Amino acid sequence: MEFEEMKKIWDAQSNQAMYAIDEAALRNRVIAKKAKARKLAGLTEKIFIGANIFAGSIIVVASVIKDKWSVSGLIMTAFMYFIAGYIVVRRNKRLKSQDKFERTMLGDLDNAIATADYQVNFSRSSRYYLGVVVGLSLTSLLEANSPWWVVVLAALFFILTYIGAKWEYRTFYASQKKELRSMRDKLVSMDNDEPHAGFDQAI
Repeated sequence: MEFEEMKKIWDAQSNQAMYAIDEAALRNRVIAKKAKARKLAGLTEKIFIGANIFAGSIIVVASVIKDKWSVSGLIMTAFMYFIAGYIVVRRNKRLKSQDKFERTMLGDLDNAIATADYQVNFSRSSRYYLGVVVGLSLTSLLEANSPWWVVVLAALFFILTYIGAKWEYRTFYASQKKELRSMRDKLVSMDNDEPHAGFDQAI
């Protein structure tokens, strides 16, 4: 067999091996991204559900012990229980929607992107939720004739919480969504590139 012919066979086998290795590595990366997105969404949901139920129950217990009920306190309790139930419904819908994606690399990536979209929307909605809580909390403090410095401290706390929520949104949720979409674009563009080169760039 001629040397050039042997070299062509060898190069073809090497490229196939490299393609298989890179494809497996990328597949594992996609699965890891999907698992991370699901874990983050699930953790956020559980924290919000637990925090709302706990906070609402604290208001009820405190009102019973003091035998003093305020309109703002009742509204806040009902609102928090409602939000906890609403998040449970949204969580169930999210979990059910995960079954509609194909069991392929692109399908797993689309699954991760859908979860990231959900997380971004959840984070945005939580800021509106925070606004309602701030209004009800400050109203409750005023109804209770709390000292002015208590009201100021509460207002400062909520401002810092809002700033922290925006930072969390940009740092974790928005950046994760952008990274996943960029990864998907690279994966789709591989059809027009050399197999091993495309996977190297994506990884």
